[in-house]
Amino acid sequence: MSEVLERFVNIAKLNGVEILEIKDAKDLFEKISYDNSDHFRFNRVGVVRAVSANAQEGNVLVDVSDDFKLGCVVDVDELYVIVDKDKICDSSLEAYKKAKGEDYLLFVGAESKTADIEKQLISGVQGAKKVVFVLT
Repeated sequence: MSEVLERFVNIAKLNGVEILEIKDAKDLFEKISYDNSDHFRFNRVGVVRAVSANAQEGNVLVDVSDDFKLGCVVDVDELYVIVDKDKICDSSLEAYKKAKGEDYLLFVGAESKTADIEKQLISGVQGAKKVVFVLT
């Protein structure tokens, strides 16, 4: 495993993101009839392909240039982001440069969480309750 990939995986896990290899997600993808598209949604499960990834922060950049693409990321309970290992960069700036040409990008780094003044933690308010990066 390369140093950049190892750093990406370790930091993503620290952020609470589950990491799978593509072969380990195959059964789930078959179950939801995932069609290998860049943006896919079935019920409350979204699958998107990362434009690039950032090892320093353990997050990914995804294209959200229209309502459907944005919905695949934020209007789901479970989000699976397919990450090409060759698109993992050292920093946010490098990841952003690799994504040049895309107009509307969103960094995804963990499941959505919020807490109120009484310290009650709630997941999934502004996005997915569960985020999984699937490495290819």
